[in-house]
Amino acid sequence: MSGLLDGVRVIDLTRVLAGPYAGQVLAEMGADVIKVEPPEGDMARGIGPFIDGRSLYFSSLNTGKRGIVLDLTTEAGTEALHALLETTDILLENYRPAAARKLGLEPDLLLARHPRLVIVTISGYARNSSRAADGSFDLIAQAESGIMSITGEEGGAPARAGVAISDLAAGLWAALGGVAAYTGCLRDGRGRHVEVPLLDSAMSLLAYMATSAMGTGVDPAPVGSGHHNIVPYRAFATRDGWVVIAVIGDKFWPLLCNAIGLEHLAGDDRFRTNPQRTDAREEVDAAVEAAVARFSTEEALARLSVAGVPHGPLNTVLQAIAMPYVAETGMVGEVDTSDGNYRVVQGPLRSGDSRRPAPTLGQHTEEILTELLGNE
Repeated sequence: MSGLLDGVRVIDLTRVLAGPYAGQVLAEMGADVIKVEPPEGDMARGIGPFIDGRSLYFSSLNTGKRGIVLDLTTEAGTEALHALLETTDILLENYRPAAARKLGLEPDLLLARHPRLVIVTISGYARNSSRAADGSFDLIAQAESGIMSITGEEGGAPARAGVAISDLAAGLWAALGGVAAYTGCLRDGRGRHVEVPLLDSAMSLLAYMATSAMGTGVDPAPVGSGHHNIVPYRAFATRDGWVVIAVIGDKFWPLLCNAIGLEHLAGDDRFRTNPQRTDAREEVDAAVEAAVARFSTEEALARLSVAGVPHGPLNTVLQAIAMPYVAETGMVGEVDTSDGNYRVVQGPLRSGDSRRPAPTLGQHTEEILTELLGNE
């Protein structure tokens, strides 16, 4: 299948996670993404684990891209970048304002020289704010946004989400913003600058939690794997593992009760509606917990499946990757390299050939300069 973004060229000046993830999403959709690194390389190349000297962290975020080294502190490097930008549709960058000024990469200057260019800036904080000069990281954004305050077990220490959700959200917003701005450029021929701050991206994930807190004036507390407003909706231990059960909709409550041996609660008027069950969270969860604990995971899943109750196994990462569904949909891609293979999980809009290995440092410099600039 041809890529959704075939013919679109992206220059990726970003480092570490959020920006490179945005570039990889665009590459998966068929864009020609060129990763530009300084002579010392993206610092993510030094983050493990490593196989055959290759950083799997770096590879997971830069598969499908071509790589070039440019020293943007030199005139030759800067001019080479501008020559590349003449053939570029979208530029991804995550410089702090002071660094952008020093390198002459401020959005206004770039648009003056390249009026059809779409510039996507990933920042820690918005440039029109008092914190524009401050940097940030995923952990800081999770903490500041309030996400960590509602993550973890009740009464436990604050917990960071298991993946870097602030960085990944910023990467998705950056990819979306770049494509949206590019469609605008196609309409009127004018380039655009869009900014995606890390903190804003994290706070956007609060969604219904923020609206509920503002509406009630009550700060939500962590509820482990549960849901603040739906019961039962959490992970329950079996004899040999865990299952998750999601009773969204009152019709599933009696079905659940009958499936796991709680028939006496199926018609109990105290638990008939979700608001009632939410008010009686401890009693409801305790009853389901005790019932599910009598079964093996396989038995519990079978009973819930027959009853038509929304459920699922609690997989490890390797168990999730081994699911037949993953193989059926081609979600995991095998990437061949000269020094060994690795696998990556691809997004739902993959449509291009994203099996190109993450580039070694400067791997395509000569190829790209020759192809795009006509250099010998």
